[in-house]
Amino acid sequence: MLDIQSKNEISLFHQISKRLTFFNLRILMIFIILFNISVGSVLSFYIYLDQKSDLITVLKEEIKEVKMNAASLGPNDDITQRKHKRKNVYFNYFLNKKNGFEIYDETSPGYTKDIEKVLKQINPNHNKVFIKRISPHDKEELNLMIAAEKVYDSSNHYLGTIYSGKDLSSVIYLIKQFISISFLLSIIFCFMAYYFGKKITNQAMEPIISSYKEQQEFVENASHELRTPLSVLQAGIDVLSVEQDRLSDFGKETLTDLKKELSDTRNLVHQLLFLARLDQKQIAKVNIEEFRIDVFSEQIQKAWQYKASEKNQIIQLLNEQKFIVKTNQESLKQLINIFVDNAIKYSHEDRTISLNYYVRSEKKTNYFYYEIKDNGIGIAKELQDKIFNRFYRIEEHRSRDEGNTGLGLSIAKTIIESLNGEIIVNSEFGKGSSFKIKIPISNLFQIKKNI
Repeated sequence: MLDIQSKNEISLFHQISKRLTFFNLRILMIFIILFNISVGSVLSFYIYLDQKSDLITVLKEEIKEVKMNAASLGPNDDITQRKHKRKNVYFNYFLNKKNGFEIYDETSPGYTKDIEKVLKQINPNHNKVFIKRISPHDKEELNLMIAAEKVYDSSNHYLGTIYSGKDLSSVIYLIKQFISISFLLSIIFCFMAYYFGKKITNQAMEPIISSYKEQQEFVENASHELRTPLSVLQAGIDVLSVEQDRLSDFGKETLTDLKKELSDTRNLVHQLLFLARLDQKQIAKVNIEEFRIDVFSEQIQKAWQYKASEKNQIIQLLNEQKFIVKTNQESLKQLINIFVDNAIKYSHEDRTISLNYYVRSEKKTNYFYYEIKDNGIGIAKELQDKIFNRFYRIEEHRSRDEGNTGLGLSIAKTIIESLNGEIIVNSEFGKGSSFKIKIPISNLFQIKKNI
């Protein structure tokens, strides 16, 4: 058992370390992705603005030159092609009054017809640019930024339309290369971050593991130191019980009080030690065994019926369906015992406490339910979220009289969470309570039906 517990503790810390590492890595990856997207977007936007400004400048120069040429010609003369040439990255087309294109500059003569088709689809707009992609089957793809504006002479006569464009293929290629390299470096950085993060997390876990081991040693020592004197006290009280007839009335009353206080103290110590030893998500994996749920429920009913009889209460088993359950039987028994004990304590005399179990399918998942229902004092709705807190008591004075430590429901919650389940509370003040234990059918809790 100690070897199993030690392995579970090591596994638990490894899981915590792994979860912390991956959590930090996910946060880092999200930050890197957002950073790359932000940098890429800002870079692309500023490059776009720079290219647009450059192209608009070229367009304005072309318009100015066309107007100057028109002013030097007669009214019936055509605008001659200018001699000045731009860099081969630009193209400049002039659509004259006869709806014919005059080529001033072009990036590549082989794209003339493709470019003219694109230009005819553009509606000239002042200070506005268009991004167009040309993808001929037998040529390289061009990514063009195009600006267009109609040209009028000094008398406001229409001369034609100037189309200025720029090939952004090389710029777009560089942006893509930058983004690719950036993401590649990000991936490498993530692997490095995972490696060093794992090392740092393991180092950070060392003092926690050391502290946990010290706590476990303290629990073992405290277990021995507390249980031994309590056992001695129990033995002494048992001896006095044998001689009870010789005691005075006051002595008998004192002996009864001592028995109750000792029982409450032993129960408190047991619960505290259980909480200290409890490894959430690990306890359910230890001592898994098969048992019949109907026999299990009958044993609980018989075990608690004697105590219930003191208040003339009846514990009723509503289901006798027979099937085999495979899980940690002791944990499940302690879980149900907590609710049955509370039902007896907080129900009035001559009441019935019912136990029921069944399997239900919800959203393609099978669940095992175990319900403990009473007709007791009930729990106010605003207090139902607090009852699972450690040492919480709804009625402080009454709870102490009933021997309630305020730890039972906290233990129940921890056990049910170790099985990946939940506790459903339905209660109304003054009318009783229903506690449903809901556990998913899984490797931690298996069911073999029909014996």
